[in-house]
Amino acid sequence: MNRTKRIISVMLAVFMAVSMLSACQADGTGAADDGVVVLRAMQWEPENLSVDFANLWYFQELEEETGVRVEWTVVKESEWNTAMNLMFVSGEYPDIIIRPNLNLNIEEYGVTQGILIPLDDYINADVMPNYYSRLRMNNANASIPASDGKSYHIGYLVAQNVNHDGSFYINRKWLDAVEMEVPATVDELTEVLIAFRDEIPGLLGIETVFPFSAGGSGGVGGGINHQTNGLYVHFAMFGVPIQRWVYAVIDEDHNVVFPGYMDGFRAALEWMHMCYTEGLLDREAITQDTNVWSTKMNAEQVGFTSHLRMLNAGLDAVNDQWVSILPPASEFGVSVPRILEIPDFGAVLTVANKNVEATMRWLDAQFDTERMMVAANGPLSDIGTIGTTLKVNEEGKYEVITVPADNALYNYVPVMTGQFFAPGDYYFDIFVLPPHRVERFESSRMYANAGVLEPNSHDFLRKLVLLSPDQAIQQARLHDTLETLMLESIASFITRGVTDATWQQFVDRTQQAGVEQYLATYQEVYNAYLEANR
Repeated sequence: MNRTKRIISVMLAVFMAVSMLSACQADGTGAADDGVVVLRAMQWEPENLSVDFANLWYFQELEEETGVRVEWTVVKESEWNTAMNLMFVSGEYPDIIIRPNLNLNIEEYGVTQGILIPLDDYINADVMPNYYSRLRMNNANASIPASDGKSYHIGYLVAQNVNHDGSFYINRKWLDAVEMEVPATVDELTEVLIAFRDEIPGLLGIETVFPFSAGGSGGVGGGINHQTNGLYVHFAMFGVPIQRWVYAVIDEDHNVVFPGYMDGFRAALEWMHMCYTEGLLDREAITQDTNVWSTKMNAEQVGFTSHLRMLNAGLDAVNDQWVSILPPASEFGVSVPRILEIPDFGAVLTVANKNVEATMRWLDAQFDTERMMVAANGPLSDIGTIGTTLKVNEEGKYEVITVPADNALYNYVPVMTGQFFAPGDYYFDIFVLPPHRVERFESSRMYANAGVLEPNSHDFLRKLVLLSPDQAIQQARLHDTLETLMLESIASFITRGVTDATWQQFVDRTQQAGVEQYLATYQEVYNAYLEANR
């Protein structure tokens, strides 16, 4: 089934599920015959996972305690935006949308249209004691209110002392085989990739090798824009901190600029085109999804790539072959996209919800310290085939005993697809970071010490500045236009090469797409943010 058909199928499933559930609840209260409150949830799911939310041990336990039952409509990451947009247009809304972390427009659907409801009256010590008690720790609530001052979403926050998403990795086993060192520059990396292409098949007996590979959400451009293992990550080697959330970069002088106009952008494309034509870059990297990329990784066919981490990432068979490295530097320097540890979206409620207080109490039950830690790390007692994965140590801190292979935790608990809210002052008092979290922390510390992070995070524009409803609508529209243009152009430049003529066409198209208005609006609200926070 191609991507278009999958999206149509998902959208139809959303509307069929909502209609069927509405029909089952004829009294309009959202109450089942047994008195249990029934919520209709639209749930985000990562591309490389398949979670049976309805039968998770965690949610069955939660239903017994709270008296709230959830009917799930699950949507894959690659199809989320399309399905959610169509849902909003349809007028048929679920009661709750869970983990809508892909560009949910709070200003449009909350402030302007009133489809999402403000939650402030319920965020208090009575209804949400767990969430409320942490909300102002480390100023975690600063990014949550919308332009009207109201809070339309519950935050999702895992404080980890991390500062970037995609890390660079190289296959140490292959490096040793070709007797080469970790590359520090793009020129050295190129030589290493050539050696991987020419020598690894004979040295290690691997018939098909991909010296450099990437993946993402699948489809045209799907392997390009993913923030952890897409090709966007590798523009950092040329001083361009590009990511898919906001097509704007704040430079060291606090000017908002377009990444496609930065000095190293064209050079990065020309290098990737060389890699593509010379058999160094996996030719499927532009379109393949994370599952295909993971299959190649686990088959020991890849030499250089990027990812969030190697531990607890479905790569258990080969993770010890990989070493985290600093991004090899070009003449333009290195600039890795910097992230800020401020909340993402945990959940939003719609006007269809007839049981708002019960929903909020159900959410808050998930923020109970023990339940939240279990949701993310697995059970404290022997459960199913994974046994006990979490314990409380002698210091009273939660500690991960084991991380089951092949994402088996998702058979029992929601992990990153559930609710979590842990600012640093709270989290580091209760938790001993497990190995996969330590791996990310160590990479972040290495990047910070090396000075390779961009000076100012795009998260200021994504999460902290306040856009008016009209500005938010405009920026969302321009973002989508620019993303389509970038994905098409980058795919073409990598596969066909860059000429002065095609480059000028790219610049002209971005101008016609409204890039100057996009940048000017972000500059205006960013300046206002700086002025207000002097």
